Amino acid sequence: RGRVSTAGATGPAGARRRFPTPPRPGWGRLLIAAVAGASLGAAGLALARGRGLTVTILVLGIAASVAVGGAAWAEERYRRHRLQLLYQSHVLLQGSSGSPPSIETLLLRLCEVLRASFAEVVILPDAIDRSALVVQVRDGRAVDTARALDQAILDDVFSVVVPRSLSLLLRRRNLGDAVMAALVVEGRVVGTVLTGDRRGRRGFGEDDRQLLEALAPQVAITVDRARLDARLSQQAFHDALTGLANRSLFSDRVAHALERRVAPGRLRAAVLFIDLDDFKMVNDGLGHAAGDLLLQGVTQRLRRVVRPFDTVARLGGDEFAVLLEDLAGPEEALGVAQRFLDELAAPFELRGTTVVTGASVGVGVADTGATSPDDLLRQADWAMYRAKERGKATVETFHPGMESALEQRVQLTAELSEALSGDELTVEYQPIVSLSRGRVVGVEALARWTSPRRGRVAPREFIPIAEASGLICEIGERVLRTACRQAACWMAEHPEQELTVSVNLSPRQLLDPAFAATVAAVLLETAIPPARLTLEITESLLVERTPETLRRLKALKDLGVTLAIDDFGTGSASLDELRRLPVDTLKIPKAFVDNVATSARDRAFLAGIIGLGRTLDLRLVVVGVEHAEQSDQLEQLRCDLVQGFHFAAPIDAAGISALLARQARGQAAPGPGDGAAAVAAAAPGRA
Repeated sequence: RGRVSTAGATGPAGARRRFPTPPRPGWGRLLIAAVAGASLGAAGLALARGRGLTVTILVLGIAASVAVGGAAWAEERYRRHRLQLLYQSHVLLQGSSGSPPSIETLLLRLCEVLRASFAEVVILPDAIDRSALVVQVRDGRAVDTARALDQAILDDVFSVVVPRSLSLLLRRRNLGDAVMAALVVEGRVVGTVLTGDRRGRRGFGEDDRQLLEALAPQVAITVDRARLDARLSQQAFHDALTGLANRSLFSDRVAHALERRVAPGRLRAAVLFIDLDDFKMVNDGLGHAAGDLLLQGVTQRLRRVVRPFDTVARLGGDEFAVLLEDLAGPEEALGVAQRFLDELAAPFELRGTTVVTGASVGVGVADTGATSPDDLLRQADWAMYRAKERGKATVETFHPGMESALEQRVQLTAELSEALSGDELTVEYQPIVSLSRGRVVGVEALARWTSPRRGRVAPREFIPIAEASGLICEIGERVLRTACRQAACWMAEHPEQELTVSVNLSPRQLLDPAFAATVAAVLLETAIPPARLTLEITESLLVERTPETLRRLKALKDLGVTLAIDDFGTGSASLDELRRLPVDTLKIPKAFVDNVATSARDRAFLAGIIGLGRTLDLRLVVVGVEHAEQSDQLEQLRCDLVQGFHFAAPIDAAGISALLARQARGQAAPGPGDGAAAVAAAAPGRA
C-alpha cells in the first residue's frame, strides 16, 4: 500500500474533513423571488381595475416564478439530505464496533440519499497474498465476501490515487454513471468506496463527488478500526507461528461440540493430542529457526489430513490438538490419527538438512465420561503419555486406568526430584572383563535409586521419567562426576591396572552446548587421563546426524575421551555414518547374544557384526552375557571384551575395590555369593 499526498483534497494526513456547507441562494434566485412578489402585487392591482390581459400575463409570470422557486426548494432539500447523511454516518460509524454490518448500513443509507441502486466498499488486505474484503449493497440487499486481490481492484484503487483528487466520476463495471473515492488513513490507502447505477435521475455531478469525498475519511477510519480489531482477534485466538487456533479458541470449540446434538449412534466429538517425538533434538541441534520451520511443516501436513470443518490447534511448543466432530465411532478418530502418522513418515527438508520426525498421539472420545472440554483434553493428554511410553510414532486411546497410571507417574517425578536433593541416588559399577586375560579391565557406571517410600526403584522405571522431565541431565552429570572421582581413587590404589570407566550419555546431555565444557572441568578436577573415560551414546541419537551433533561429538573427542555406541544394531545407523562418526567402541546388545549358543543363524549374525567392527578398527564389547556357553562361543568368535551377570552383577564402589585388590594379588575373583561372579571362571586356567 503506497502513501499518497492528500494536500488539496483532504488536507494534511489525518486531518478531519470539513463537511461541505450548502450554497447560499444566488442573486438570480433572489431576483426571481422579488419579481414573483412584485407580480403578485401588480396582478391584484390590475384585477381591481378590470384589466384582464394584464392579469393573465402577471399570472403566467407568477407560475414561472413558482416553478423556479419549487425547483430551488427541491435542490435545497436534496442538499440538506446529503448533509444529514454526513451527520448520520458520522454518528453511526463513531458508535459502531467497526464490523462489516455497520458499513452495510452506511451503504444502504448512501444509496437512499443519492438515489442509487448500488454501493460498495473495498477493503485492501494487509499483504499482497491475502484476499480483499468487498462489502456491497445492490437493490437494498447487502453481502460481504472475500475476493482475491486482482488487477481489477488495483485498477480501481489507482484510478483515484494517481490523480491529484482522491475521488472521481466514472463510467465502468456496467453501472452507468458512478462516483468513487479513496479511503485514506494517515496517508495510507486502505480501500475505496463507490456508488453507482443512479436510476430515474440525471447522472452524478460535482456535488455528489464532493459528498462522497467528505464521507470517505469516516469510512476509512471505520475500516482501519475493523482491521485492527481483526488483528487483535487473530492474536488473541490464534497461534502466531502456525496460524492455527490456540488453546483458548480450541477449548471454546470443544465446548460447543460437546453441546451439540447428533444422530443416535454417532459421537459428538473426539480430541487428538499430538506431541512430536524428539522435537527438542531438532530445536537444540539445528536451532530455533529450524524448529519453527518443522512446526510449520507439521501444520501443513495436519491440515491435509483433517476435514475442512475440523479444528486444528497448537497448544504450545511441539504440542498440537485436533477436534473431530460428528463421528461414526472411535475407529474414525483412530483412522485420522494413523493417517497423520503416515504423513509424518516422509522426511522434512529444513534449510538443506533432512529431518525425520514422528509423533505420539493420544485420543480422547466424548463418550468416555468427559464432562467438560478440560476433561476431554486431559484424557487425550493421558493417552498421549501412554503412547510415549510404548515407543515412538504410536497412537493410544484413553481408558479409565490411564488416569491412575499418570497420577503415579507425576508422583514418581516429584519424588525423583526430591531424591536429587538428598542422598537417595547412588552409583553402582558393572565390570567389563577381558576374556583373553581373565581380568577386569573396565567398569560401567550405572545410576541407582533407593527410595525411603518405595525401596529399590528399577532403572527401567525412573530413567524414562527422568528423560521426559529433563531431570536426566542433572542425574547424568552427577553420575559422571561420581564415577570419575571413584576412578581416580582406583587408579591411585592400583596404578598397574589400566582400568577404564564408562558413563552413559542422555541425548539431552549431548545437545547441551555446555556439555563438553562440563566434561573438561570434571577431567581437570579428578585428574584422570581422558582416554580412561568412555562416554556411551545410543545409536538412535546418530540416525539424525545433524552438523550440530557432529560438532559436539568432535568437541568431546578433542578432549581425548573414548566414544562408544551403545546398543549397536538396534537403531538405523548406516555403514557410511559409522565410518564417518568419531567413535572408538561398539557395544553389542544382549538381544544378539541370547541365542548365540543354540542358533547357528544368530551365531553367524554376531560373527558378521564382530567382523565389521574389526574391519573398521573398532573395539567391541558384548553385553548381557549370562551363561558359560555364551562366553565360550564369544571366545571362539574372538570377541575379547564382555559384560554381564555371568561375570559380575553391578556392585558398589567398595565391591569393585575388593575385586581390584584380589586381581592385584593374583588371586581368583570372588564367587557369585560375594556379589560378583568368578572372573577366572570365565577363562579357566588363567589368573
